[in-house]
This record gives sequence, structure tokens and C-alpha cells, in this order.
Amino acid sequence: MIASSRTLPSFRVAPYESGRIVAGGSALVSDATLARSRPFVLRYYERRREVLTATPRDADPARLYEQLALAALPDFAHWVAVVDPSSRNAAFSRCTGDHEHSFDVCRHEWAGGLDLDTAMDNVVTSGFSLAWNDDGQGPRGMVSLLNVEDSPVGVVVLARDQNAAAWSEDDLGAIHDVVTALGVDLERLRLRYESRLALRASQRVASQLHQVISASLAVGTLSDENSIAQNLARSARSVFDVDRASVTLGDETERVIALAQRGRSPRLLDVSTAESSGLPAPRPAAGESWVQEDWLCAPVLDSRRSSRGVVAAHRAPGAPFSDEDRELAMLLGQLAATSLEALDLNRTIHDSEIRLRILVDAAPVGIVESNGDGEVRWWNQSASRLLRWPTFTPEALPDATWPETVRPQLSELWRELLAGGLRDAQEFAATVGGRERILAVSAAVLPSGGSEPSVLTLLDDITDQRELREEVRHAHRMELRGQVASSVAHDFNNLMTLILGYTELLSRSVAGNQKAEELVHDIQSTSSRAATLTAQLQSIGRTSEPAPVRLDVGAAMSANAEVIERIMGSKNTVEWVLADSTPPVTVDADLFEQMILNLSINARDAMPDGGTLRVVTSIEEVVSADERAPSLAAGTYVTLSISDTGAGMDEATLARCFEPLFTTKGPFKGTGLGLASARRLVQNSAGVIDCTSQLGVGTTFTIWLPAQTIDEPAPVVAPDSTPTPVTTRAQMSGTILLCEDDPGLRRLALQVLQRNGFVVLETASAQDALEASASFDGDIDLLLSDVVLGGMTGPELAARLQREQPELLVVMMSGTASPDAIDELREGSAIFMAKPFRPSELVDQVMGLLSRRP
Repeated sequence: MIASSRTLPSFRVAPYESGRIVAGGSALVSDATLARSRPFVLRYYERRREVLTATPRDADPARLYEQLALAALPDFAHWVAVVDPSSRNAAFSRCTGDHEHSFDVCRHEWAGGLDLDTAMDNVVTSGFSLAWNDDGQGPRGMVSLLNVEDSPVGVVVLARDQNAAAWSEDDLGAIHDVVTALGVDLERLRLRYESRLALRASQRVASQLHQVISASLAVGTLSDENSIAQNLARSARSVFDVDRASVTLGDETERVIALAQRGRSPRLLDVSTAESSGLPAPRPAAGESWVQEDWLCAPVLDSRRSSRGVVAAHRAPGAPFSDEDRELAMLLGQLAATSLEALDLNRTIHDSEIRLRILVDAAPVGIVESNGDGEVRWWNQSASRLLRWPTFTPEALPDATWPETVRPQLSELWRELLAGGLRDAQEFAATVGGRERILAVSAAVLPSGGSEPSVLTLLDDITDQRELREEVRHAHRMELRGQVASSVAHDFNNLMTLILGYTELLSRSVAGNQKAEELVHDIQSTSSRAATLTAQLQSIGRTSEPAPVRLDVGAAMSANAEVIERIMGSKNTVEWVLADSTPPVTVDADLFEQMILNLSINARDAMPDGGTLRVVTSIEEVVSADERAPSLAAGTYVTLSISDTGAGMDEATLARCFEPLFTTKGPFKGTGLGLASARRLVQNSAGVIDCTSQLGVGTTFTIWLPAQTIDEPAPVVAPDSTPTPVTTRAQMSGTILLCEDDPGLRRLALQVLQRNGFVVLETASAQDALEASASFDGDIDLLLSDVVLGGMTGPELAARLQREQPELLVVMMSGTASPDAIDELREGSAIFMAKPFRPSELVDQVMGLLSRRP
């Protein structure tokens, strides 16, 4: 409805080369004035109703433009045009007359020479309508902006013949109203069309989603890639209503291709055929859908965004895919990926179940499933071995009954568990298979799902573990004793060095006094026995490295036969059963002879009333673990057996016979170190020593040492660096830097070296030695140092001093370290001295090393 009065819009005024723009100011228009333009407005409103009430097949604005022209021509205007201002092209143009004029012809005829392009730019820029005339009598043309939802979509141009009456301001307002209504009508027409399209699209998408959901339900029950590919190919062809659809799953090494065609059942294609090669292939880097030669393709991406295939649908040329189609294609790709991952998960679960069954059956612990009354339902292989049951089968169930010594122990546990209680693992002793065993047991209630609950009982035979634990504890005790022995040996060697040193010095003072010389000789003999004891302590504490050589056991026994027979005395008989020849073994020769003598002495002490010592050597081949020495590896061994017919040992004594410091000889009769050092020697030689004994029958020690082949290189034995003692020495001078943290030993070395003409710089630590070397004004010829010092070690001190004085000679001494302590020093510049030593040995070593100077 047109209002009875209104306010006219403002019109912009601007000069042009031909004609001028007239502007109507805002003014209140009366009903009489409005009546002159009302027919034009009414005609448009009447005509547009036909367009808006009809069902449009497409959104064609020209139908409304035509109704505008029919309402305006020829009574209100003679030319109507709708122009795209950006392209200057007319979307619609019509004028009066019997002939059709083009837009350019009409513009020239009706615009009266107006620069219409500039006028349209001004209208779009300013948003105001422009009116013009060329005779000064009033406007005969108007340019109005056509807006749809406040956005300019075009410019409407209306013009009258120059001979026609000019438009009034009321007419200009009517044009403005009609153009505004045209914009609203265009929007309504577009909305109706888009609503219809949206409805059709939603119906189509709903149908497609229904098919996708059906496909997801179908593939969720499939158990292999072939079925999944065929089913999804059928669904893709149906969802997109296309002639062909394909699904490719897998990688280049193993691929499944399915093709669905209209009118045919989906089928699998051979990857080597031409038909399959023409289908879209997966793109590893694709993350979104793509179009390839009329194929819409969507990647099959797993949860890690890795490509596992492609879903593709083909349409005839000219039938493009919409955005909704792309989304559905991606949905099918996700469905394929989900199906594959579900298939992988099912396979993983199946494989895990198989692994779990195998694991449970192969578990080292016996596992038994039973009800609350102990009725057995299932068991694993370990339970079969432990409880002496057959391998589980349904037919073997009647044969699986709990041993009477085990079931009472478990019944209380089952009752408490089924009553909701908690029970920790427990241990008990029971007779199983005729042997007394220690069993560890724990149990748990299995979920029943409403049926009678089951109890899972775990049984473990820990008898061997207990025994092994005791052995480990015993080994720890032995290790601790060895560490104590090592510490004692270190200090004892220092004391023995002092005793031997001062004894030698004393022997020179009492020369000619027979009684005094005998006392000194007794002191030296006792010191030698103490040195032997120290060597045994070092062997136990692992502080002394053995010097292995290739040794003929038979020859060594023959060489010591006379000594052994003297040790055994006249009351005992020695029987020798030596093999004609045996392969050599690798062992420390001195320690080996010491071991033989210790074993002979032990045998003699075990036969105070006389008896027989039997010594046997032989060659044995060990194929597998020997019952007497299970730790032996397969190979050839030289065996040495030393047996006596003495009192023997009980089981408790036999179990401890190799312990360090353990002895049954009583106070002051044994050290308890002989057998411990023997075992250490044999173990260091990759052998085994075993002892068997019976009270009243005797004891046998058997030693296995690996035989060496001829091709195996013999160990390199370091030459004895101790020079032969000389009674007369040439005088030699030099400066010696002495570093020893033991005050007594340092004082002895100082006295001995000074008596032999040397200048001695006395220090108690490595730091003192460095300071003394730096402050001494002269050359230091030799460093005499202990290996073990507080803070910096002796070899580290020597290496640092040699970097400053390359010609410095070094004597390293130690009662616990090995000779390789000097390996990092300059070659030929150092020697090693083992404690204890005599003063004469120290002087000989120092002079011998200094004599090498150029």
C-alpha cells in the first residue's frame, strides 16, 4: 500500500557536459501529488504478484525486470534498463516503439547525451539517486541504485522522451519506491529458489546419509579387507548415484581393489590388469578429497593421518560434484579407515588372546582354575609338572585332583577369598611327588558374570630359590671376608716389609755372634711364613693378580713328589696314579704348587694315626653338566684328585670347608685360608674344585682344569724384574724422591737409601711430592712411591712428574696392586716391587734401574 504522504529522498546535483542534474530537496508531498504517480506503482505491484506467487524453476531476475518495464512503458517512461555498474553491461533493456534497440542505442537516444557511466559510478559511490534533463524544464531521466539486502547489485535507469512532460518530484519518489520494492522482490525470489534447492539438497543428503549409515552397519560385521572393499564400493556407487565407484585399500606391496558398476555386482580386480590401473590410486600426502578426470576421490586416513587407500566415484563429464558430495566422500573414506582399524583391532585382540593363552600355559608358575570347593577346571603346563598332572584336556579333568598334602593348605585361602576377604601370598611346606618342597601360593577370584565364581590359584616351587638365596648370602659373606682379607694384607705387607728390613739390617750388626744370628734367622723364617699367609689373603681378597703359565700337571706333581712324601711322614703311604701324558693347563705355577702342598698338609693332619694319600691325574671329556660339578662347560679337562683315608667331615663342616678363615684345627694350628685360596686359584683358571667327604672314611678333593690345545697361544709371563742379590755393590749417587704414606716404612726406606749414598727427599703424600719436586734446586733421578696413596695415586703422580721431567725413573711398590700399575708410564722407565721386600732388594732394584741411564 502506498502511504498518503511521505518525504522525498534527496537527489544529488552535479554538472555534466550536456544537460544538468536536478535535485529535489526533501519536502512533504500531498495526496493529490501522489495520485499522479500512483498508477505506475500500482501496475508494478500488480504485475510482480504473478512472478512471486509462481513456482520459479530458476532464479531469473529478468522476469521481475520485465514486469518493471511493463508497468513503466509507455505511460510513465519510454526506456527502462537494469545495468551492472562494474561491467557496464545491461542485464535488461527495453524501450517504446515497434523496433528493438540495443542498450547502447537506447542510451544514446534517451539519455540525451548524459555521461551515463559517470552517473552510475556516482550513484554506486554515494548511494543517492540522480535525475537529469537537458531543457531546464524538469527531470526526464533518473538513475537509482538497486540494493538486495543492503548490497548494490545493479543500477536502474528510467528515461522519458524529450517531447514528453517532465517528471515531478512525486514521480521521482515513485521511481525510488519501485526500485526499492524491486530489490526486496529479488531477495524474496532468491530466497524462495534457494529454499527449494536447500530442501531438495537436504532430501538428497538425507538419503545419502541413510545409505552411509547402512554401509557402516554392514562393514562393521566384516572380517577381511576384500569384503570391506566390495561393500564400500557398492555403497559409494549408490550414495552418489554414479555409473562406477571403486575402493582401493592397502599399499603398493599388498593392495585390494573393488569396483562397483551400475547393473553389476561389486567385484575384486587383479592389481596387474589394465582395468585396475585406470582407477584412481591412493595419494600418500592427500588429506582432503580431490577430483581426478571426473572421479571424486577421498583418502582413507587412519588415526595417525597415514594413507591406507582411496574411495572414488565417477560421473559423466559435465555433472560436477558438490561440496556435500565431497563431504560424503570424506565420510566414506573415514568409514573405510574405521573399518580397517576395527579389523586390525580385532586381529590384535585375537592375537593377544592367543599370546595370552600361550603365555599362561608357558608361565613358570603353576596356574590352576577351580571352583570354591577345589574342583579343578583348567591348569597350565607348569601346574602339570609341579602337581604331577597330565597335560590339560577336557578328558583329563577327572585325573586332576589336589594332593592331600596341598589341598588343606589351600581350602582356607579359597574360603576367605570367596567371602570377600583379602589374602597375601603365603608359603608352606608340602610333600609333592615324594619330595618335601616349599610352595608359594596366591589366589584371586575370577569374574563370574552371574554364574558360580572361579578361583585362580598360582603355585610356585621356591625350594631352589631358597637354596640359591642361601648361596648368595654365603657369597656375600665370602666377599666381605675377602675385602677384609685384602685390607689386612695391605697393612700386613707394610709391617712385614719393616720386619724383614730391620731384620736384614740387624743381621749385619750381629755378624759373628752365632746365637744372635740364629735368632735373626728364626725371625726371617717366621717372616717368610707370614709372607705366605699374606699371599693367601691377597688371593682370597682378589688383590693380587695371578701370573698364569702353561703347566703340565703330571710333571708338576712328579717334581713335588719328594716334598709331598716328606710332608706326609713315615706313618702315611702315598699312592701315585699319574696319567702317562696330559694336555697342558693354564694356571699360576707358584700358587698351584702351594695349593698341592696345602692339600697334602690337610690330608696329613686328618690322618694322625697314619693312612693313605692317593694322587690321581686323568683326562675327562665333559659333554654336558656333570653331576659332581654342574658349573663345568662342555670340553676337555685335566683332573687332579687328592684323597685321604682320614677322619672325614660331616655335612656342616663340608658345606663350609672353602670359607675363608674357617678351620677345624683349633687355635694356632690353622689359618682357614688354604682351601679358600685354592678355590680362588682354580676359579681364576676357569676350572672347578669339588670336595666329597664321609666321616670315618676320608676326604677327596677333585680339581678340573681346562685342557689347552697346541694351537692356543701360551700366556705371556712377565720376566722377574728382581735382580740377583749381590754382596758387593758399586757406589752410586743420585737424588731420590720418596713418597710413602706409612711412617715406619718411609723411615726404613729413608735409612736404607741414605746408607747407600743417595740423597732422599722424604714426602708422605702425592701433593707433598709435587711441592718437593717444584722447590728442589736440582735434578731428581728417581721416584720411589707406593701405588696406593691418599688422593692422587702413585702412578698418577709418576705420570705427572714424567711430563715435567721426561728422564725421571720410577720404582712403584705395593703389597696389593698388580704389576700393570706401571703400564701407563714411559716404556722402560719404571719397575714394580711387590711388598714385602728386604732392604737389599730395594737397593738392588734402585741401583739396577739407575744403571740404565745413558
